[in-house]
Amino acid sequence: MPKVEAYCSEGIGLCGKQNECEQRCHASHGPGSRVSCDYTINPPLCTCYYDCPEPPPPPKVCNGGGGLCTITCKDQCCSDRCATKFNQGRGYCDNSAGPWLCQCQYPC
Repeated sequence: MPKVEAYCSEGIGLCGKQNECEQRCHASHGPGSRVSCDYTINPPLCTCYYDCPEPPPPPKVCNGGGGLCTITCKDQCCSDRCATKFNQGRGYCDNSAGPWLCQCQYPC
């Protein structure tokens, strides 16, 4: 899948005569950033354009078993078991495979 370019912008103050906009933009967002001064307004304002940082990938989720669910151990009990068994685990009771099983999900 090709990378989609995304640009962000930030207003960085008044436009100046000695390339202050470009210096501020590069200092904040690196030498690949670009500036634009809007002289149609008074006072003219400078905008810095730069590549948006990519968000971190979503955490991978793994599945595990937490034993059988019962009349006395339903969803909350199952989730408590999963939290004890797996780091940051959460669970729910599921009977789609036949018996009522405690299904755990946790980041891996």
